[in-house]
Amino acid sequence: MSLPLRSTRTRMSQPFERRGGGNVSIDSKIIIFVVKLTFVVLLCGSSYLAGSIWGRHSLEMSSTAPMSVGSLIHGPGVSGGDVDSGMDCEKVRRELINSEVKKELEKHMNELKSPASPVENNDSHAATPRFPQQMQRFANGMTRVKKDDLNEYFDFGNPMDPGKGTGEEDAIILYHNKKSLPNDKKLAYSAEYDDGKGIPMTDPETATENCDSMNVVFIGNPGNTRQCTAIIGNFESYHIQRWMRANDKGIDPSLPLEHKSRGIASNGRSNFYAPPFNNQYTKKHWSMLRTFLENVDSVLDELKPILKKVSRNNSVVILTCNHGQSALLVNFACSATRRGFDLGNILVFPSDLETKELAEGLGLTTYYDEKNMGPLPSGEARRYGDKTFKAMMYAKVLCVLYPLLLDYDVLFQDVDIVWYKNPMTFFHNETSDAFKFDVIFQHDGSNSVRYAPYSANSGFYYVRANKKTQYLFTSLLYHSDLILTWDSHQQALVQLLAEHSSLFGLNVKVYNRDTSMFPGGWQFHRKHSFMKELVKGKTDSYIFHMSWTENKDNKLLFLRQLGEWYVNDACVGTTVHEILGGESSSVGVAPLVELAVRLSPCSVVIIETNPQSFRAKLARLLIQMGNPFGKE
Repeated sequence: MSLPLRSTRTRMSQPFERRGGGNVSIDSKIIIFVVKLTFVVLLCGSSYLAGSIWGRHSLEMSSTAPMSVGSLIHGPGVSGGDVDSGMDCEKVRRELINSEVKKELEKHMNELKSPASPVENNDSHAATPRFPQQMQRFANGMTRVKKDDLNEYFDFGNPMDPGKGTGEEDAIILYHNKKSLPNDKKLAYSAEYDDGKGIPMTDPETATENCDSMNVVFIGNPGNTRQCTAIIGNFESYHIQRWMRANDKGIDPSLPLEHKSRGIASNGRSNFYAPPFNNQYTKKHWSMLRTFLENVDSVLDELKPILKKVSRNNSVVILTCNHGQSALLVNFACSATRRGFDLGNILVFPSDLETKELAEGLGLTTYYDEKNMGPLPSGEARRYGDKTFKAMMYAKVLCVLYPLLLDYDVLFQDVDIVWYKNPMTFFHNETSDAFKFDVIFQHDGSNSVRYAPYSANSGFYYVRANKKTQYLFTSLLYHSDLILTWDSHQQALVQLLAEHSSLFGLNVKVYNRDTSMFPGGWQFHRKHSFMKELVKGKTDSYIFHMSWTENKDNKLLFLRQLGEWYVNDACVGTTVHEILGGESSSVGVAPLVELAVRLSPCSVVIIETNPQSFRAKLARLLIQMGNPFGKE
């Protein structure tokens, strides 16, 4: 293969159609040959009748005559004596005819041997190029491959829904140069010429075997509008312009096509807009960035010994939290402890002292960046995108950037997660295809235009420390004004992923949203049959992420439904001092775990210290209750 692959792939085993026209039978070929031969004989005979008299006379002419029959047969410079004066014209005629027949026969046999010959494609379209000469600089042929096979062969990293039966089943390979066409001559001919049988189908390896480079374009049609795509031969561009007949109310066919933001949805809403210079968020961003730059060196110096202590295989699990979300942090720690996971690889970046004490009381290592995170709010966010939510997004940027700058790999996760298996074992598996990627994300579940093209969930992802990822998260810090303006850390990060993938070759992997390894809110709300299997312990899931929720109260409610809430209500929203009744300012893992209980759907309490026994009890309870998740 000419193209560099992210991982070694074997040739696709399933049969693919080799196109190049139908096979013409041997009898048909003979008939065509006989017709041609007859035409040649008739042509030669009529020519003889017209020139026989002149030919006889030319034999008597000087041997130097350039157009004499003798010169034509024996070549110039042969004396008249060398030519038998008694040679009759009939012999000359036969030699001329045999010479012409031999030439035609050789020509015809060469045509029969050529697999790309239009003779084999015996139809009216055989010699019609698929693209005119005016497009030959960028279009010289095309083939089709199965979308699912193409993605399996190359693994582009983008999440893809299965193509079969969707109207997006096949992908098109466009050949810019004739030398990039496949080696198979029949397939190459059918790709270049319209044989009346459509665009030829092949497998990904054959289709790309002569492509020294390949531009990959993902095309969708959000809203199923009357969309077109223009491909223009010009100075190379790796961005797509979006033109729409739209205003702030949506699509309007009476309007002219105009250049718009790629973030405008079919309803006219703009998801991407530049922060104005006098915007409060821009000035706030500058102030926060100034504090970071003034203190980054001292912060990194303080973090070096801490990261050295907690890292495993040069990687660390990172969480950040304020006191308003601390109950979810307690729940994660208690659930992980119940399942026997080692929490020594975890580093928490608390944004207030109350959370710092609580995390350390759970046995977790912390680093409190008071200068950068101290000013952040300590209360819980009441809804997605509110002021508290946006402020905490800044903490999510810093806590990942710091370890990356010190060359540590990072697994970042939100606190509303429970572990079923240690996810680090997946990301450290060198035999996995995922090991080739720089950043690996859980799918958010939403395919809205604001998250295109990746829909990466910024609440659970793994980053390998290298110069590409270090600059990615440095750039995210520099774009914090977009986070504040757009109300989303995730939205800004996805756009930077797309740009850095194109600009620097950052290898981005986002798993399909229907993967069972890293389920979340999309499965909880949309895939009820999967959730029942998850509760019964019959999936291969590493984690569950309680995303797609408006606030902490909903997260607690839904985790209770799953039987994954481990914290006594008396501990929610309290400090370490309040939990222990004022006896101490810190607490170990054991006291808090002993206070933990599990609540199943409908607030039925099941108190069980053994996880396996609890799952069995919960499964029986679900059977008695019917399907608490509804019908799919």
